[in-house]
Amino acid sequence: VDCLEYVRQLKDLGIGVIFEKENINTLNMTSEFMIALYGSFAQAESESISKNVTWGVRHAFSEGKVTYTCDIYGYERVYNPETKKHDILRIIEEEAKVIRTIFEHYYAGDSLSTICNYLNDKQIPTPSKKNTKWHPIVLQSILRNEKYKGDVLTQKTYCADLLTHKRVKNNGEVIQHYLQDHHPAIVERDLFD
Repeated sequence: VDCLEYVRQLKDLGIGVIFEKENINTLNMTSEFMIALYGSFAQAESESISKNVTWGVRHAFSEGKVTYTCDIYGYERVYNPETKKHDILRIIEEEAKVIRTIFEHYYAGDSLSTICNYLNDKQIPTPSKKNTKWHPIVLQSILRNEKYKGDVLTQKTYCADLLTHKRVKNNGEVIQHYLQDHHPAIVERDLFD
C-alpha cells in the first residue's frame, strides 16, 4: 500500500520509477496492477519468514535458550563461543550495588520517592542515557524484574502486527516460559520475593 501511494505521488509529478528486475515502468498504465501483484507476493513472503523466525525464537525459549535484545541494568552481555552470540549475562558489580541498594531500601520500608531522592542526592547514574534523575517508575520496573533474582520470563510482550511491528503486553495470548536460575542473580531470591 505504501509503495503504491508513493508511486502514485511520483507519477502525479511526472516522475517514473523503474523496477529493473520486474521490468516495470510506473509511467506505464498497467504498471500499478503489476506493482500491487508483486507487492502482495513480497508481503506474503515477508509474513512467512516472520512466522518462521517467530517459531524459531519461541522454540528456543521452550528449550531454555534466551537471546537478549536490549541491555539490562546491572548486567552486560558477553559473547558465548558455543552459540556464537552475546547471550551470557555477566554482572556489572558497580550497577549491581545500586540494584541491591534499591531492594534493601524498599525492603526496609522506604517509598519509591524516598529511594529516588536518595539515589539522586548521591548522584548515582540512572540506567537511561536520557534521564539524569531517578524516577519511581524506573524503580518499580527494577523491583518487578525477575532477572535480578536470576530468572527469566519469556514473551512478556509480543509483536501484534507484522507490518507496524507494534509490541503489546502479553496477557496470555502467547505461551510464556519461566526459566529459574538462568543466570547469576544480583539479588537473593528471598529478598526479591
